[in-house]
Amino acid sequence: MDKNDLAKLRKEFKAGNDGLKLGEICSVYIKKDNAQILGVETEYFEQMDELKQEFYLKGFKKLLTGQLDSKLFELSFADNKLGENPEQKVLFEALNSDFKEQIGHIVKKIMDHSESYESDYMISFTRGEFWIPAKNEVGEDDAAKNDVVNAFQFMMGTVNLVSSPKRALMFDFEEKNFRVDVPMNVYINAVSPEEGFVFPSMSDGYADTNKVIYYTKKDNQPSEAFIHHVLNCELVPTAQDDKERFLTIIKDVAGDQVEPEVIANVYEQISDCILDANEDGEIPTLGVKAIEQILVKSGIEDTRKLESSFLVNTEKADYEFKATNLLPSSKVIEIKSNVAQIKIRHEDLKRIKQVKRNGRQYLLIEIDDPAILEGFELSTEEF
Repeated sequence: MDKNDLAKLRKEFKAGNDGLKLGEICSVYIKKDNAQILGVETEYFEQMDELKQEFYLKGFKKLLTGQLDSKLFELSFADNKLGENPEQKVLFEALNSDFKEQIGHIVKKIMDHSESYESDYMISFTRGEFWIPAKNEVGEDDAAKNDVVNAFQFMMGTVNLVSSPKRALMFDFEEKNFRVDVPMNVYINAVSPEEGFVFPSMSDGYADTNKVIYYTKKDNQPSEAFIHHVLNCELVPTAQDDKERFLTIIKDVAGDQVEPEVIANVYEQISDCILDANEDGEIPTLGVKAIEQILVKSGIEDTRKLESSFLVNTEKADYEFKATNLLPSSKVIEIKSNVAQIKIRHEDLKRIKQVKRNGRQYLLIEIDDPAILEGFELSTEEF
């Protein structure tokens, strides 16, 4: 699965899309303190009123929104053979036959491992399908590219937390007095799931039933309990994990001090790898040999500590980093000192130097135009 596959899935979840067919939606309300099911509702999507449809559509679409390996994770089942992994079998049967029976099994698993939820919660499930062009089977005429299509069948599950409205002082227009309003109902954060999943995953426009998409609301904080016990999948490193381990390896090899230009060169080399791979539509991965080439080209010639540091930090000699995980997650990098914090694009790191003059340290930034402070142009002094 890559961002193009995600975009194909995500764009289908919009109101009025005749190409998307959602079937029954089953929602279960669970009391947190005693793990009791207070209510179950099953309703067909097409029979809901438009406002209710909109809430569910937004919530399910959220499961396909976010950065890969940060909010969204493509996971492999612990035993990647259909029928041998019990949870994979449950999902497969829920998708194709016994929907209500199998989601009951999933609900129990979630309830058994719900310690991290801070309130009551609602679990919602649906299954459906939409049609996508069969990429490798289109005719010679581009106009006929939608004549041959494949049905992508899927099921989704979300966990949505419940919030209780606060008491408020209100004015009663009938009695002409003020009184405390004590709300009896609660609100379900239906459009912003805490976590959830989509089965199966998609690869190049085709269903991959050996994998499932897991979503978490919290960046770089996937739930191990949900992944291991509910989905029975293998945990994968987050983008943040990969980035931190990669920087630790560079620090072990290059030492504690490094020139900004070296870091800029490293990011430039990684960006080039991603650009080259994008022509083939693949996410490039970098093993120890590829990283050694990047470091040498970036100006770090002594790489004798690389292999040992790589093994210590990844625990696998054949581990491969996703190149997209190694670039800064935002467009800027922060440079910190006790005097100031400066944000700069990693492409512009080559413009920065730390120098010493008369025993004092200075941070020099090469700029093209005069710097502006509170609307004033800074005066220029010779250094």
